[in-house]
Amino acid sequence: MTCGSSTVAARCSKIVERFNQEGSATSEIDAMPKSGWTLIETLEPGRLTVVARDHEARDRTSFERAVTDQLGIGKAPGHEAAQWLEALIADMRSHPEAAATHRVLRNGHTVSARLVPVIGPDNALHGAHVWLGPDGTQPQQRPVSAFAFTWDSHLRLAEFPAALTGGTPRSQLTAPEIFRFVEPADGLSLIRALLSSQPGDSWSGAVTVTVGKNNRPGHVVMAAGTPPQPPAKWRGLLFETSTPMAGMSLEAAALAAIPRISQVHMVLVDIAKMRLIRWITDPLPDVQWKGQVDQRDTPHPDDVKRIFAAAADVFTGKAESAEVHDVRLRRRGGGWVVVDGSGAIVGTSDAGPALAVLQLRVTGHSDEPDPVAPTDAGHPGLDDPEQPDPLPS
Repeated sequence: MTCGSSTVAARCSKIVERFNQEGSATSEIDAMPKSGWTLIETLEPGRLTVVARDHEARDRTSFERAVTDQLGIGKAPGHEAAQWLEALIADMRSHPEAAATHRVLRNGHTVSARLVPVIGPDNALHGAHVWLGPDGTQPQQRPVSAFAFTWDSHLRLAEFPAALTGGTPRSQLTAPEIFRFVEPADGLSLIRALLSSQPGDSWSGAVTVTVGKNNRPGHVVMAAGTPPQPPAKWRGLLFETSTPMAGMSLEAAALAAIPRISQVHMVLVDIAKMRLIRWITDPLPDVQWKGQVDQRDTPHPDDVKRIFAAAADVFTGKAESAEVHDVRLRRRGGGWVVVDGSGAIVGTSDAGPALAVLQLRVTGHSDEPDPVAPTDAGHPGLDDPEQPDPLPS
C-alpha cells in the first residue's frame, strides 16, 4: 500500500525514515545491531512497564523484574536499583533529557545506566530507553527505533512530534491516513480502541509499518488519558521489533485492486460520527476529507443532512443498509466530487463501536460554490447528547 496525497506520503516517508534510522528523537548512538536496551512506557502517571527488551516486544511487564533480570543480581539489590531508576525516570517526566549515571548499591555492586527519553508531541514523556551495565562500561548498540504520538478519539486525529514533520505543513493525520502505513495484526481491536474514550483503557499489538516497498515490523502501545487529562486524549508509542511480518492476504490484495478496474472505492466508517476509519481499497482521490485541512464535514451541507438521516436508521437498528445518491464531496482546490454511496453495518460478535462498510462510486463533478466557512466544526455526530436531535441511548 501507499499513502494517498503527496503531503501524506511525505509525512509517512519521514516517519519510516526515522523508524529505520534512529532510536529516538534524542538518541545519538549509531552502532548496530540493536540489543541490550529496555524500552519503558510512561504513558500513565505513576506507572512504568516494560514494552520491549532486546528488540522483542513485551506485554507491559514488571519494570523491577526486568531490572533484576538484566543485572543478574538478587531480589533486594534489584529492588534498590529499580527504585533508583524509577526516581530518575520520574525526574525525566519534567526534564526530558538523556542521562548517563551510575550508583553504588548497598551490596557494593556498581551499576552504570544510560537513559534516553521518548517525547511526544504534547512534550510529555511517553517512554524511556534504559541501558544497564557494570561499572565503567557503556552501550555498544543504539536503542530500538521508537517514537511517540497522541490520538484524540473525539477529533479522530493523531499528532506526531515536530521532529517527524519532514518539512510538511501538517503534524496530524486522520485515521484512514494512519492505516495507509500502519497495518495492525488485529485491526478490529485497534479500531475499537481508537474510537474509545474510557479512562484506564489501553491497547497493544503488532503492526507492520509500510510505505511503498519499505516494510518494517513494529509494535504499538497506547493508553487512554487519566485525570486531569481527558480520556479522549490517548498517548502512544510505536517501536520496531524483530517479529516476522505477515504478508497481504489474497482477499486484501483483491479488494485493493477494485479501483483500478472501476470507479468504486470502499471504506470502513464509524457510524455514530460518520467519520472514515480505514480504506479497504485505495482511497477516493482528490477529496479533502475532514481533519486533513480543517474540521468541516466533507459532504455539502445539504447532503450531510441526507447522510445522517440514512445513518440514523442504521445506527438505531431500523435498517442494516442504506443508500444516498448524488453526494457532493469537497474537492481539493475547489468544487465537488459527486458520488453515489451505499453502506451496510459490520456485524461483530461482541459489543463495540457501530461500524459500516461504505461503497462510493464516482458519478461526476460539480463547480458549485462552497457555502461552509473553514472555521465550521461540522456535525457533532449521532452520539452527541448536545446535538439538536440526539439518538436514544
